[in-house]
Amino acid sequence: MSRQQAIKFLGDQGFIIIFVVWCVILALATDSFATSGNAFTILRQASIIGVMAIAAHLIILLGDIDLSAAAVMSLCGVLMAGLIVRNELHPIAAALLVLGAGALIGVANGLIITWIGINAIITTLGTASILGGLAFIYTGGKTIYGDPIDRIEFLARGRLFDTIPVSVIIMFVLYILAFLMLRYTTYGAHIFATGNNKKASWLAGIKVDRVKVQSFVLAGILAAFAGIMQVARQGTATAGMGADFLFPVITAVVLGGASLQGGRGKILNTLIAAIFLTTIANGMILLGVSIYAQRIVSGAMLILALSLDRLRTVRV
Repeated sequence: MSRQQAIKFLGDQGFIIIFVVWCVILALATDSFATSGNAFTILRQASIIGVMAIAAHLIILLGDIDLSAAAVMSLCGVLMAGLIVRNELHPIAAALLVLGAGALIGVANGLIITWIGINAIITTLGTASILGGLAFIYTGGKTIYGDPIDRIEFLARGRLFDTIPVSVIIMFVLYILAFLMLRYTTYGAHIFATGNNKKASWLAGIKVDRVKVQSFVLAGILAAFAGIMQVARQGTATAGMGADFLFPVITAVVLGGASLQGGRGKILNTLIAAIFLTTIANGMILLGVSIYAQRIVSGAMLILALSLDRLRTVRV
């Protein structure tokens, strides 16, 4: 194997090698890691990060980054809880309104980026600040809770055949749909083309602005759905409930092989990376590592993800 091939292999598959080694270490060091119960726990814990990572994957394929996803999750989560607890709406009606709100936020992000021409990072950073403020205003800085939230509990805690978590099924179904969309639809092909070369795509007749807006709409809907799932998991909603999700989500996408330059990435690798990151946290808990050390590892994983992205684009 040549040096160039070795670097390319490490860039594309390095995190999977680390994942396998980490699992072997945990299986040898603990008695509870290599069990079916813990495997389902890891998958259930990865479900929300996994759903949000689909949204981040779409945006990164375009060569952009969405920094508002966690804020969308938080605002839509508190809206969901507020609508069913304070306004006594049926959960289905509330969910449709919340998903619609996520879509509108996506439209706003997409139009600001394409029509006004503001950089995606700046746009979504500003959007995140606005949405965070709205979430705190809506909640008054208080936790929203109540018995009506139990009606959506099955999204996070329900199990099919008393074995497979419903949240895990939802995550895998969404990834299958995302895979099929990116692999076999015209829209998916346009995402890759736009990320590879926006000008050439435009000259080829692709409506690149429309593709971007559509992608941000999908990202908003997925982030809103993740907010609903998080409310179902916690049984409560707070204005800052999505704050800890942004970096793990972006890390999962880049670690999975999506290039920050756009136009390259495998959605199933993003799923594996999301599970990997959750496995790291799960393993450190089993090993008794402090929460402060876990934050250090999270930062190190982000650096590793960016380093692997650099290896994928290096020219030897």
